[in-house]
Amino acid sequence: MRTIGVSTAVFAAIWSLRQKGEETEDAILRRILKVDPSKAEAYQTAVMGFRDERSGVDFPEGFEIFRTYKGKEFRAKATHGRWLLANDHSTYASLHKLSSAVVSGNENSWQNWKYRRHDGTDSLIDRLRGDPTESQP
Repeated sequence: MRTIGVSTAVFAAIWSLRQKGEETEDAILRRILKVDPSKAEAYQTAVMGFRDERSGVDFPEGFEIFRTYKGKEFRAKATHGRWLLANDHSTYASLHKLSSAVVSGNENSWQNWKYRRHDGTDSLIDRLRGDPTESQP
């Protein structure tokens, strides 16, 4: 699968053309562009979530991260190749852009967002990219 960047207006236009049963941009565009399903790569919704290309970390669909900034809690979820900020339902194409929407200034997103581990403890998402003993989400 390949990733393409589009403006918010184009993204909205794609989804405005959605028909019943089409749950991804790929499905919508396959129909519009008349791509023969037998010639298209298999598309697996399980890998949608979000992939950070620079670090090689895959966040599965629905994976949640959270943080507190200036006393306010923020939550985001990996969905359809983007981060959905639960506070205002806006989406972001990278962790950096997600953090920029929350904080004033520049920061290392990996050192500020957390996730809940299977054992119920909270951990910085930074552990997911550098610690070989830490399993992928």
